[in-house]
Amino acid sequence: MKFLCIENHPLLLLGLRMVFAECYPHATVAHAATFEEALTILETETFALAVVDIEIPGGENVRMMEIMREKQVGLPILIHSGFDEKVYALPYLQAGADGFISKQAPHEEFKNAVQAILDHGRYVSYEVQQVFLTSFTDTSGRSTGNPIVSLSPRERRVMQLMTEGKWTKEIAAIMNLKENTISTYKRRIYDKMQVKDPVELSKKIALFR
Repeated sequence: MKFLCIENHPLLLLGLRMVFAECYPHATVAHAATFEEALTILETETFALAVVDIEIPGGENVRMMEIMREKQVGLPILIHSGFDEKVYALPYLQAGADGFISKQAPHEEFKNAVQAILDHGRYVSYEVQQVFLTSFTDTSGRSTGNPIVSLSPRERRVMQLMTEGKWTKEIAAIMNLKENTISTYKRRIYDKMQVKDPVELSKKIALFR
């Protein structure tokens, strides 16, 4: 059995290797520090599972699953991210990921996520499952949808940075976009979340956590 870890942080990679060695002592673990390197590896090797950091250099956001599966059809993919799972899990699962787990999750939960996917299942945390439930309509026919799921991937990224206290100029630099573009994204976020300012936005997000 072979695993592919697409991760550019040495300590996190070491931790992933240790977990795989503990659970699957006869498995081999390949490593890619960039998305381009991962694609090169996938051209010549086949894996039982790929563990992917969505912040990997050269990454293609939600398009990564489709691109990777052009190299290995049906490749099982577990997203392992430091981003807020309640915001980011749904779009990545909709794009084809088999599971999403936070980098803050205990290693036992990581083991469970890996095994669930190897058993041809899918995995998200209990907290994310609760968020998913809010996206459905209740029995009275009233909408109880989570407005976060209506945001585009870039809008979610902007919102994530906003919740971290970043200003428009900082967000523009991080995302390599113009400040007026970020301002446009912020207006869209406010409209979709039905809030007027960052304080209301933080309170609204908290309702779905």
